Amino acid sequence: MNKTFWIIVVILLVVFVGYFLMRGYRAPTPTTPAPKEEARSTPETSTREFTVVGTEFSFSPSSISVSAGERVKIIFKNEGKAPHNLVIQGLGIGTRTIGGGQTDTIEFTAPSSGTYTFYCSVPGHRSAGMEGKLEVK
Repeated sequence: MNKTFWIIVVILLVVFVGYFLMRGYRAPTPTTPAPKEEARSTPETSTREFTVVGTEFSFSPSSISVSAGERVKIIFKNEGKAPHNLVIQGLGIGTRTIGGGQTDTIEFTAPSSGTYTFYCSVPGHRSAGMEGKLEVK
């Protein structure tokens, strides 16, 4: 009888655990709504948008100028035949490497004043001339 009892307990435990694993157990959600954040009055932030075209082996335009703190959107179009990307050195920002005819977009807030180099990180492309400047004033 003692052995039978423990076998039944183990079977029930396995069924119980299996049930929760199979249904994807989720922690219960609180029923009390979270407090609402107070509305903050902030000025509308406009975004400067640039389209940069990459080909073998250049960017057009090869120079972009923005103000520090400005919101920036760069649409990178690869009009070349080889895969290319656009990486901004020192900012950790870059597009995906894309094939000819494709586009990718990056958005960021311009950092402090300075000149930042953007380039194609595909091996050999930067040294072949695929480089430009982001000037932050």
